[in-house]
Amino acid sequence: MLAKLIKRRLVKLSGKVPLRTVLIVPAIWQIVTAVGIVGYLSFTNGQRAVEELASQLMDKVSDRIEQQLKRYLENPQVINQINAEAIQQGQINLQDPNSLTRQFWQQRFLFDTVCGSAIFFGSTEGEFTGLGLRKRKIWLIGRAGQATNNRYYSYTVDSLGNAAKLTETLQSYDPRKRPWYQAAMRAGEPVWSRVYPDFSQKSPKIALAQPVYDSQKRLRGVIGVDCLLSSVGEFLRRLELGQSGETFIMQRDGTLVASSSDILPFDEQKLRQLYAKESSNNLIISTAKHLEKTFGNFEAINRKNQFSFKLNGERQLVKVTPFSEQFGLDWLIVVVVPESDFMEQINANTQKTIWLCLGALVLAIVIGILTARWVTRPILKLSAASKKIASGELNQQVNAEGSAELKVLANSFNRMSREIQQSRAQLEEYARSLEQKVRDRTQSLEQEIIQRQRTQEQLATALDAAEAASRAKSTFLANMSHELRSPLNAILGFARLTIRSQDLPLKHRENLAIITRSGEHLLDLINEILDLSKIEAGRMSFNPQKFDLFSLLDELESWFWLKVETKQLQLIFQLDPQVPRYIETDPLKLRQVLINLLSNAIKFTQKGSVTLKVVMGDEKDNYQLPSFPGAAWERNSQLPITNYPLPITNYQLNFEIADTGVGIPPEEIDSIFESFVQTKAGQQAEGTGLGLPIARKFVQLMGGEISVTSEVGRGSIFKFYISVNIVENSEIPPDKSENSVIGLQPNQPQYRILVVDDKDYNRHLLLQLLQRVGFEVKEANNGLEAVEIFQTFEPHLIWMDMRMPVMDGIDATKQIKATIQGKNTKIIALTASTVEEDRAIVLAAGCDDFLRKPFREMDIFNLMNKHIGVLYIYDNESVKTANLEDNSDKPLTPEDLAVLPENWLNSLDEAAALADYEAAFQLIAQIRSERATLAAALAKLVDNFDFETIEILIEEFRTYTNKPGFSEKSSL
Repeated sequence: MLAKLIKRRLVKLSGKVPLRTVLIVPAIWQIVTAVGIVGYLSFTNGQRAVEELASQLMDKVSDRIEQQLKRYLENPQVINQINAEAIQQGQINLQDPNSLTRQFWQQRFLFDTVCGSAIFFGSTEGEFTGLGLRKRKIWLIGRAGQATNNRYYSYTVDSLGNAAKLTETLQSYDPRKRPWYQAAMRAGEPVWSRVYPDFSQKSPKIALAQPVYDSQKRLRGVIGVDCLLSSVGEFLRRLELGQSGETFIMQRDGTLVASSSDILPFDEQKLRQLYAKESSNNLIISTAKHLEKTFGNFEAINRKNQFSFKLNGERQLVKVTPFSEQFGLDWLIVVVVPESDFMEQINANTQKTIWLCLGALVLAIVIGILTARWVTRPILKLSAASKKIASGELNQQVNAEGSAELKVLANSFNRMSREIQQSRAQLEEYARSLEQKVRDRTQSLEQEIIQRQRTQEQLATALDAAEAASRAKSTFLANMSHELRSPLNAILGFARLTIRSQDLPLKHRENLAIITRSGEHLLDLINEILDLSKIEAGRMSFNPQKFDLFSLLDELESWFWLKVETKQLQLIFQLDPQVPRYIETDPLKLRQVLINLLSNAIKFTQKGSVTLKVVMGDEKDNYQLPSFPGAAWERNSQLPITNYPLPITNYQLNFEIADTGVGIPPEEIDSIFESFVQTKAGQQAEGTGLGLPIARKFVQLMGGEISVTSEVGRGSIFKFYISVNIVENSEIPPDKSENSVIGLQPNQPQYRILVVDDKDYNRHLLLQLLQRVGFEVKEANNGLEAVEIFQTFEPHLIWMDMRMPVMDGIDATKQIKATIQGKNTKIIALTASTVEEDRAIVLAAGCDDFLRKPFREMDIFNLMNKHIGVLYIYDNESVKTANLEDNSDKPLTPEDLAVLPENWLNSLDEAAALADYEAAFQLIAQIRSERATLAAALAKLVDNFDFETIEILIEEFRTYTNKPGFSEKSSL
């Protein structure tokens, strides 16, 4: 409120004051005020300026000292670390002194010639070897130990770092008694020693020493680097610190390390450090005493401090800075500057400033008055002319005079006067023109709005059409997936079941093998099309898993071996010994990429070889690797990959597939990764043209990229890299994919399984698969029938198809899960759909898991084990591992066989006569669910290959019953 009142008063007052006064008075007032303030500040801030200048100087000096100390002490740490690692890794032969001196000789360039003195090693046996720089000019090798009768020998150095000529022999020397050795042994880690005299030169120095160990973690001695403290003193003396300022460094106990004075901080006669209070420099003594008096003791100084004290009536400014280092150094950097070094110049500057201000004030007043007159005269003329124009006299003209700006103002005023009348006439014309333009523009905007609305309607129509086409494509792919994969599931499933029959003729087995391979090929083609659809829709996901890379490569080599043998080609797999065995990435996508690339290489190669190389790191690494065919992948499994703990993330693996085939013409290179595009050579062979595009997308999903180089007639090279994580062996889940379930382990419930599918061949496939190993199975044709059977059958687990007439799997699952009994029943969805979104829909409906068709036999058994805990017996697993009843060890009698059917007993007798181990176990698996004890006893005989006892038991039973055969008394 007060500010507004003052402002109004000033406005009223300025309206009554002439312009000349307004220009002169404020300018003079400002100058007078500025001069007064400057004079006052110059007088009162002299003392403050001294302190600030001294503080800046002391800060700068302290910082330079601290930086220089860090630089001095940095190289010893690097040298020690290099030598310790070399000894630990066995790169230096500690029994050979020349090996040590050559290592030290190579490191002499790391020496700071200002601070460094020597590099040395003292062993636990008392052997000493060192390389030192004497008087900063001459490199000498020092040795002591058993070979020198424990005396210190000094040698010159040749160009290779070996001892040359003996130059000096000193008294007895044992490194284990030296301060640096004892300090390192006490600390057990890198540490700076106390200040001690040099053995030969008697000059003060400190050493950074650390114990070293070999690869077996055995202590071998102490490695160290000397630093001369005289070099630090020389650096302090070179610093510019006023006329009589001093700097010094001391330890926490008050002993001097170095100072800027010419007096040494070391008593060369008594071989001990001097305390700061013992120095002959009066300024250093007084400063040390004042520090001790201010802080009580030097240990209490834990941060930077700045203060002052008086010495002989003069004020002394002091800056103390703690300096510590990770290996034990704890020093104080002290800078002392007398105030008198600065005051004389500052007082002279203050007087000059005052006189200059007064002169400027007088000159400014005179110039202000003259300038005000010169400026106001033309302005007053303009003011008079403006008043006349305001009264209606528009023909006013003003003479241009004064400064350039005033002349511009006068000319502008004259031009304004002439244009006012023209503007009035033009204004009416412009108003009429503006009204017409507004009408025209409004009409144009209306037409533009109509056109934009039409365009938006067309875009909306096009977008609806595109979305409809996308939905139609997704629906078509989903239907195609279901309609093709469902019968393909039955074809592959029945073919795999039938081919395992023992009494099937060889010719039929071969035919079934052809059916299986053809079905798998058809499945691959369907998957390629569906994979491409997922990629284009952005639904393809990256699913990392931990797996054995060597097993994957071994499996691929086995797959392609027959193809290359048929074409008389050479298949070479090369593996860098540093490639990790256990990794984490998407194994299915990696497998598919390698299969696509190897298949193409073999397809288009008629003679020569196909080579797969796997290396680690940068793809520019050396590819000249040894070959490891067959099981030789295991050869490198024990080689070290890295010294870092696992897991290691973002590890780059590089793959290269090279062939000696027909090659790719240059004009076709750019198009081979496009969908449905084949080269001229590829058009003559089978394929869809999707293998390489899918491979490229898969590689990109795994964090890599793929490239190709080719020469027509000489072959092609495909390279790609991926990013993987390296994991431990213990993190890899066990693989039972090679096992085949032949039965259920005893002492388990009788598991009831319900199979729901509208396709009879799919139901029969699961019925045969599950009943064969001992499950009690019922089937349903649709969801409604499944709900009815569930209420009476009470199954432990339901295999539920999703697409069925009457009632689909989603509704059936919801009804079953809505019941109290259904909450404990596991439901696994079986579907031929490949759309990933279907999984979320199925699981949201209440299903416990999800399996796509066509499925593998072990997929079925593994999911049942996961959800209801059923345990199996595998064809390559000893029956002894089953949890048999305690009475399984009871000897069998002929009477125990009375419960078995005649045809089953005859089959067992035939298997025992032929010593057919596998056939006998398959027969025993048929009775295990109902006759667990008897099955366990028979299995024990088979496991011990005691077929003779089985034959005797059957023969005695037939004799006992007085029958040539055995009539069935019980059915399975």
